[in-house]
Amino acid sequence: MKKGWYILNYHDISWEESIWMRGIGGTFAPDIFQEQLEILSKSARPVSIEEGFKRFLDTDIDEPLVSFWFDDGFRGVRKYAMPIMKEYSIEGAVSINSRFALREEMFWRAKLSFLAHSDASRLLRSRLKKFAFRTGREYIKAFTLDHFSRDIVEIIDELYEEFCPEHSREDAFRIFDTFEGIGTLLENGWEICNHSSAHYPISEESYIHRFTDEFIECEEAIERELGISTRFWVLPFDRKSVDIAQMRKLMDEKGYGERTLVMVGNRVNIAQEKLSGTIFRIEAPSLPAKDYPGHLSCI
Repeated sequence: MKKGWYILNYHDISWEESIWMRGIGGTFAPDIFQEQLEILSKSARPVSIEEGFKRFLDTDIDEPLVSFWFDDGFRGVRKYAMPIMKEYSIEGAVSINSRFALREEMFWRAKLSFLAHSDASRLLRSRLKKFAFRTGREYIKAFTLDHFSRDIVEIIDELYEEFCPEHSREDAFRIFDTFEGIGTLLENGWEICNHSSAHYPISEESYIHRFTDEFIECEEAIERELGISTRFWVLPFDRKSVDIAQMRKLMDEKGYGERTLVMVGNRVNIAQEKLSGTIFRIEAPSLPAKDYPGHLSCI
């Protein structure tokens, strides 16, 4: 592995395969995650987000560094990932969506996952036709992201409430940690990050007018519930069409220009190649742990 700061991005670490998580991906069993850390620690130096970011800013990276980041605030991060990482004396980062942690709104992609594994899929395809969805020629996940709108979310919500009983909808929130649980991560030295209020594709042209509003809502909830301000704003979704300059302009206009914008991007952070106010992460691949160093060395 070449010199640089490798930030591996995950969603959850859990033994449970939830119907709400199947369509999201990025979940690994605890024993697999532990094996990944063991293998990677032999090819790179595991570091906290705090240390990796400092060395990145100071252009002081003379070896491969590896850190671990978890999006969406799933409960398994605290329950399984944190104790495993303690064995290596490192802390990670968790990006949270305030409405999920407060049980105010279920992740719309989790609702899609539930619908995809029930009889609702055929009805969803039918109701999406008025938005030019072509049955048999397009994937629902890609279509809803490419054509995202509140109208589409309302269709998803209607079917979700129709097919998922209220008690199941309430129980489904257990996949996400609460602010109390997130506070435990904070107390253990983890970086708590802003992932927007509801994980909508706010970098898309059709919804970028909500970009700062969604982040500010989450920021205010984190300040209220945890008493901290975040320094990382994590962009929902890995989209090729993002306009970083436009997003940074919006952040500056609202007085949040000092925040670092965090992307996926599947790039190594090289100190000599810094993009002002932005860092990148690498999606944890579904490969045997022994293949991780080789995969990362090719990025």
